[in-house]
Amino acid sequence: MKKFIPFLMLAALAASCSIYHPQAVDIPLIEQPNETRIDASAGLSFWLLPDAVSLNLTASHGFNNWLSGQVHANYGGKDNYYLQAAPGAYLHVGEKGILEGYVGLGYGGAGYSSQNDTSASYYTYKGNFLLPFAQVNFGWRHLGPFEIGFGLKSGVLQPKYEYRRFKTDGTEDPDRFRSYNTANLLLEPQLQMRLGGEHVMFTLRLGYAWLSNMLNENSESNNFTYDFFTLSSGLNFRF
Repeated sequence: MKKFIPFLMLAALAASCSIYHPQAVDIPLIEQPNETRIDASAGLSFWLLPDAVSLNLTASHGFNNWLSGQVHANYGGKDNYYLQAAPGAYLHVGEKGILEGYVGLGYGGAGYSSQNDTSASYYTYKGNFLLPFAQVNFGWRHLGPFEIGFGLKSGVLQPKYEYRRFKTDGTEDPDRFRSYNTANLLLEPQLQMRLGGEHVMFTLRLGYAWLSNMLNENSESNNFTYDFFTLSSGLNFRF
């Protein structure tokens, strides 16, 4: 146990350099023309320890009997944000099943500074990323008071981040400067459950992210990491 505690402390420090987390985007399961779903939630992201909180908002709409679209935004503090937009299509599978597909573009950023009133030295990181993606959703509606959905997002994360280390006198240490610009394949599965009535439902959502280049000891990402999981909950409104 004593050996495990320093490992957790190191994990928490590493997680504070997180450049990405699974996005708490609604799996709408649109089933008819002119249907609109608004999802508002709060999310907690973590690697081994929780390190980021975000407020999330998703709007989805069915335009006709097959065409749909979705926009999403979340905010986690000064330099931590994400936006995406995606047109899509939906198809009925059996009596209660819905299959959806979306193709979209996401843009986000993250930043952090370890400086505080008592620190002798500190580090900062800041940057943004572009994310073209495709996503497939499948789920079931009208299971009594329940709805269940599964999603899989696949895309290419294109980061542009800088890490800077500062000495005890407050000047930057040029030998500790790092940049990270390597594209990553992203795979992001998601599980979602809803409970409630026809127009308002409680939502619980768990997302996982895998990036192909991150946490590779031989890559330029050594001063950065990302959050593996995001757990979110909130309310979903159907109009």
